[in-house]
Amino acid sequence: MYTRIATNFDIDTLVFFYQQLQETTRRLYAPHPMDRESLQQQVADPAYKMLLSFIDNELAGYQVFLQGAFPWERDRYKQYGIVLDPLTASYAPVLGDGYQGRGLGPVQLTQALPYLKEAGITRLILWGGVQCANIRAVNFYLKNGFRIVGYFDWEGANYDMISTIDGSHNRPASL
Repeated sequence: MYTRIATNFDIDTLVFFYQQLQETTRRLYAPHPMDRESLQQQVADPAYKMLLSFIDNELAGYQVFLQGAFPWERDRYKQYGIVLDPLTASYAPVLGDGYQGRGLGPVQLTQALPYLKEAGITRLILWGGVQCANIRAVNFYLKNGFRIVGYFDWEGANYDMISTIDGSHNRPASL
């Protein structure tokens, strides 16, 4: 797997990728938008960093990082006693249906770390949390240095999770 920064030339590839996802997969990856206009904005906006992951020249997945957090997420974390500073990024990873469950998530996250370090990011939160019922995702995050800091209800039960980026080990690390 190799990972690189998305460009405007990738928009059609991303739209096609989204169209190929099963509806159940799309629901798991909510709430980040998955439409052409949102993709174009994210690729163009320096507050976002979108990384594409390829296997044999096929798009296997992507990761979106938003420097900072949306106000409602900052408010939730504040209730947990955590202030989200500008060195925090909101994290939203996606793997295509055929690539899930193959151990690629940790590789994808590890390949993103140099880009995050270059941007000065020292901490990650999950963009929109993770659905509590998505046990596979919750376990993935726990195994990869995230910890549960709170719970909220939005279209079902969700966990807020956070991780620091541990430069000495080149991987996420629990707080």
